Amino acid sequence: MRIGYYIHHTTIAAGGVFTYSIAILKHLIKLPEIEKVIIITSQEVSESLSEFRNEDKLEIKIVDRNKFFINLMLRIWFALYTAILIIQSLIPIKNFSNKLKHSIAKINPYQKIIESSEIDILHVPIQHSPIYKIKTPLIITMHDIQEYHFPEYFSLLERLRRVIKNNMAIMDSNQIIVSFNHVKNDIVKHFNIEEEKVSTCPPPFGDDWFLKKNESDWNEIQKKYDLKRKYILYPAATWAHKNHIKLLEAVKKINDEGLEFDLICTGNKTAHYKTILKRIEELMLTEVAHFLGIVPEEDLISLYKNSSLVVIPTIYEAGSAPLYEAMRYQVPVICSNVTSLPDTIDNDEFIFNPNSVDEMVSLIKKMLTDEDFRKENLDNSKKRMELLKAVNYSKNFIDVYKNVIS
Repeated sequence: MRIGYYIHHTTIAAGGVFTYSIAILKHLIKLPEIEKVIIITSQEVSESLSEFRNEDKLEIKIVDRNKFFINLMLRIWFALYTAILIIQSLIPIKNFSNKLKHSIAKINPYQKIIESSEIDILHVPIQHSPIYKIKTPLIITMHDIQEYHFPEYFSLLERLRRVIKNNMAIMDSNQIIVSFNHVKNDIVKHFNIEEEKVSTCPPPFGDDWFLKKNESDWNEIQKKYDLKRKYILYPAATWAHKNHIKLLEAVKKINDEGLEFDLICTGNKTAHYKTILKRIEELMLTEVAHFLGIVPEEDLISLYKNSSLVVIPTIYEAGSAPLYEAMRYQVPVICSNVTSLPDTIDNDEFIFNPNSVDEMVSLIKKMLTDEDFRKENLDNSKKRMELLKAVNYSKNFIDVYKNVIS
C-alpha cells in the first residue's frame, strides 16, 4: 500500500494532535503491508522531521501555504465548499452538490500533489482535511467533539466553525478513525451516522510519541527556566477545559499549609491564558506558578523526568498524552476521573474529581509525602505500560485501510 499522510502545517503548537500524528507515522513506517508513506505537509513541519530523512519508506511533499496564490486558492476553495455544504443542508440535492464539490477540488493546491503521488489512500490524522471529494479514498482521524459537552468553552464563531468543518469531515470522508469508543459514540449520536463509518483504532500507547529521543541536561534546564525547588508538572495548552484554574487553587491551599513547591505548566498559551494570569495574581502565586509556553521536546522530557509529580486535572479529554508520557517515563502521576483517563491509569486511588479542589489537594499532598503511595503509583504505571506495549495496534489501522481501498 502507498499511503498519503497529511501532517498539519503547525507543529507542536497544535498540541496533542501533532504528537498523535508523529506517533502514527512512526508506527506506519514499521508495517510490512505499507510500501510507501508520502507525507504531505508544509516547509516548516518538513524541517522538524529530520529524524525520518533516512527512512526509505518515506517521501515528503511540500505545500507552501505561505505563498500568496496557494493561500488564496485554499481560501476560495474553502468558501465555495462551505457554501455548497450549507445549500446541501437546506435543499436535498446530493448528487448535484457532490458534482460541484468534485469540480471545485480542482482549484485546491493539494489536488495536484495527491494525484501525482499515486497513493492508494489519504489519511488525515487531524479533525478535518485540507481537501475533500477527490478520487483517492480519504480517512480522517477525529479526536473529539467536546463542543457538544462544554459549549460554554467556545465562542459562537468557534462553534459554527467546528460544525462546518466536522460536517465536512463526516459527510465527505470515506471513513472516520477515533482513538476511543466514547468519541465514536459521540459522533454517531450527534451526527446521526451509521456506526460502521467510524472505526476505533487506538494509537500505539506504549511507544514514545516524541520526535526527539534525547533529554536536555538538567543543570541547563534549571538555569534556563530558573527552577529552584521541587515542582509538579502539567503539560497542556491553556484551554479552559484543561482546568488550570482549579489546579492553581489547589496549589495555593497546599502551599499555604506549609508544603511548598512550584507549579510548572508547559504548552501553547491560548487566549484563556489572560484569565489564568489574572487568577495567579489574585491567589498571589506569581512566584510559584510558572507558565513556560511551548518548550522544545528535549526540554519537556527533562521536565517530566525531574518533576515530583505530574497532575492532569482536565475536565474533558479524548485521551491524555501526558498521562501516557508520565507513566512511560516512570514519574508519579494522578489524573481526573473523566472520559478515558480512569481506564488508562486503571486504579481509582490515583484519580480525582476535577471540579473538587479539596479532592485534588488531598491526592497531591499524599503523592508528595507518602513514599509507599508513590511507589504503588510507579508500580501501577509500569504494569500499565507493559500491557499497552503488548497490544497489536497495527491490525486495526491496516484493516481500515484495506476495507476502504476495497
